[in-house]
Amino acid sequence: MSEDRLRHLRVLYATIFLSATGLGTTTFLLPVYATSIGASYVDLGLLGAVGNIVYTVFTLTTGLLLDRFERLRLYTGYAFMGALILGGFTLAADIPRLMVARALMGVASASFWVSASTLTADISPPERLTQSMGRYNLSWITGFAIGPYLGGLISSSLGFSALFLCAASLLVASSLLSQLLLRPRLSLRNRSGAEGLSLTPFRRLSAAYLTLLPFTMVLGIYMAIVPGHLSLEGLTASTVGLLVTMTNLVRGLTFVNVERFVAWGARRSVALASALLVSGMLVFSYSTGLAGYASALALYGVAAGIMTPVVLDYIAKRCEPGSLGAAMGIHEGTYGAGMFIGPIAGGSLAEVYGPQLLYRALAVLSVAVLPLSRRLEPDEGRRT
Repeated sequence: MSEDRLRHLRVLYATIFLSATGLGTTTFLLPVYATSIGASYVDLGLLGAVGNIVYTVFTLTTGLLLDRFERLRLYTGYAFMGALILGGFTLAADIPRLMVARALMGVASASFWVSASTLTADISPPERLTQSMGRYNLSWITGFAIGPYLGGLISSSLGFSALFLCAASLLVASSLLSQLLLRPRLSLRNRSGAEGLSLTPFRRLSAAYLTLLPFTMVLGIYMAIVPGHLSLEGLTASTVGLLVTMTNLVRGLTFVNVERFVAWGARRSVALASALLVSGMLVFSYSTGLAGYASALALYGVAAGIMTPVVLDYIAKRCEPGSLGAAMGIHEGTYGAGMFIGPIAGGSLAEVYGPQLLYRALAVLSVAVLPLSRRLEPDEGRRT
């Protein structure tokens, strides 16, 4: 039974890689496309905010649906829906239509991330949960590392419409792979009744969600504003894509050590991530050239590579099995909330006072992770 689960997980990781590559590439290069059609810092912030407020709402909705209906059927359908939405970006030739397309992508992204993390935790043998969640993170970060650079080359040589169509085709492939290799062999339905409706199972997870919030605001700036800022500084789409790829590669290499960070303890690991975030944002605020930007983003990549898997592992081990979908929905909803607040506030701050002040403000914000992380439970209990 355990070997069957591991085989299913390998297929799931392949679908996660494909979907994350399509969604991540579009997300990271969208600010570059937006600046090419006249977007300001305020527009970039609004684009990120619109997408992420929709993302937040649908993470919670998706989590509840996953606790009530067959999870693989939903996962397969979500990938196909995402392909249609990414293909629709070819019609977004001005900022208002781009706002609509970005909002729809929030639906696709929320559906994917919540269902992918839920399925990973659901299929994984309990004794291998940390390893399984680590490989889940490696699956999507590999797509985030490869996609932006290749996407930058495609958009520079063939245009952004070709990029959006290529991204959509990856989600079609993910949907087909799930339909052909997972659904005939596996059925995942929560049989624990309406437990997901109660907030009681999430009270002990509230510290983890709160600890994530400042980090997710920084993440929102990184995804919604930093690529556009680099483009406005004169970097080409392919160079911006290369920097994003480098950052996500560093993040992925840090993911490889997730089991060591988990063993070291959530509190200490999160504190280290906070210190690295502060350093990265300060370096970025004083950078004026490619070397400085790369150094700052490398520091950010290590910080994110610690924070993301450690907190996810913490949540996965402590949530009740019957409310797994809802727990992952709130986890992703926390990301959506922070990534809504960050870009909309950060875009206005950068427009009025300049981007340098924005990144220094993010350094101050990153310090807030420290006191919040003290509320994390010191033990490393396992989900049963």
